[in-house]
Amino acid sequence: MKNKILLLLLSLILACDLMAQWHPGAKININNIKTTLYGTGDFMRYRGGSKWDHGYFVPSTGEAGTIYQNNLWIGGLDTNDSLHVAAVRFYQIGEDFWSGPLRVTDASTDIYGVMDYHHVWKVTRAEIEALIANPGGEIPEDILTWPANGNVDAGYAENLAPFVDVDGDGIYNPHNGDYPDILGDMALYCIYNDNYNYYNENVVLHGSSGGGSLGVEIHCMLYGFNAPDDLILNNTLFMRQWIYNRSSNDYYDVYLGYFTDFDIGDSEDDYLGCNVENGYYYGYNSSNFDEVYGNNIPAQIVMILGGPTMDADGLDNPKYDSEGNQIVDESINGLGFGDGIIDNERLGMTQFKYQYAYDVVYYSYYEMYNEMKGLWKSGNAMQYGGNGGSTGVGPECKFIFPYDSDPYNWGTNGIIPNGGLNQNGNYWSAETSNMIINDDHKCLASSGPFTFESGSVEIIDRAYVTCWFTNGFYRDEMDEWATYIKNYFLNNLNK
Repeated sequence: MKNKILLLLLSLILACDLMAQWHPGAKININNIKTTLYGTGDFMRYRGGSKWDHGYFVPSTGEAGTIYQNNLWIGGLDTNDSLHVAAVRFYQIGEDFWSGPLRVTDASTDIYGVMDYHHVWKVTRAEIEALIANPGGEIPEDILTWPANGNVDAGYAENLAPFVDVDGDGIYNPHNGDYPDILGDMALYCIYNDNYNYYNENVVLHGSSGGGSLGVEIHCMLYGFNAPDDLILNNTLFMRQWIYNRSSNDYYDVYLGYFTDFDIGDSEDDYLGCNVENGYYYGYNSSNFDEVYGNNIPAQIVMILGGPTMDADGLDNPKYDSEGNQIVDESINGLGFGDGIIDNERLGMTQFKYQYAYDVVYYSYYEMYNEMKGLWKSGNAMQYGGNGGSTGVGPECKFIFPYDSDPYNWGTNGIIPNGGLNQNGNYWSAETSNMIINDDHKCLASSGPFTFESGSVEIIDRAYVTCWFTNGFYRDEMDEWATYIKNYFLNNLNK
């Protein structure tokens, strides 16, 4: 009998651990895009079952998609110069993130904390408006269980998911009229961390990157608008992430990485590029025909609308000099420069590179950190032109394939590139680099460096814009779409 009970307990523990690895997901389908957000903030990639059930589908009613995988990376040094990295590419190796918040006392959690938040909440604006109009009506499950308050007695933060506190008592109670404070017309929400001791070691080690944990707790909201009369907004999703440093460590030289595997229909005929001035990177088809999309092929944009806060210096750092000229620094695509507010400047996209198609599985955490710093994983600097490495003409650079979007040569520290590039119509792109087409290259943009102090929070805003062209791929038209979304964010969502 005792053996049976022991076996049962072991089975339950194993089941809990297996569930901790398998992340729940929910779908957003409010406009022309349909995708799945998982409980650890990654989205698009199918993780079991039919591939047509999970992906980034545009249009939402079809089976063609533009992104295979999208993840947030983070890495930095503690005061003892030890490197900490949390980063996942494709989950073949292991996990760096788990569901749920961390205790504010010691940045820890346990299987109960993981399982209590092993969920993605899905809430619509229409559901909220119906509750406001009819306070005694039936409350949808994800509004009823919205993770607004943490278990303070167990050591977690009192306030987690944002909510409108109608009665002002600080406690979320939808029966008293409280409701989730979402962005957009539909929002998905999850909470996850990088410090669950799944491997039962003395220190938390990450199964994917191999790096030591940072003790970060991340809240993620993926949202969109039902805008059938607005072509651009109706083909856009937004993501906001709150990254809390629950550890006792102050980290410096911290970088955030935005890993993306674009698959514009057929995965093996795509090009990559970036726009330095507007702070985005993109994937597009290498020809006017795609095996999946046919002749009507979109490009997929990922915009860093607002990245981490720059280190404080007691100044309102300007965007323009006294003569009205653009200053060649982070203000080119950053946020909050020259707005009259001291120390609110946020970094934008500060680096962009591609990853070779054949580097499919394993990157060490040192290599991942190098990539976030805008280096090759070996630690070598990227070279302007060619393939960005051995065939580049120099000088060292921070952005690969910028085309004509870096007129100030910020990516080369103000140095005019060699070989006559970036002038007189001679621009560096995937086309001019003779990039191998029949490979499934990945890419990584990043923001940094910055200091991430213990107890602080960073807010990150991104947009995913699927651009449809009037008459084939055209960068100027794509940039018009990107500019429209950036202005929409600045006027309506930057709060």
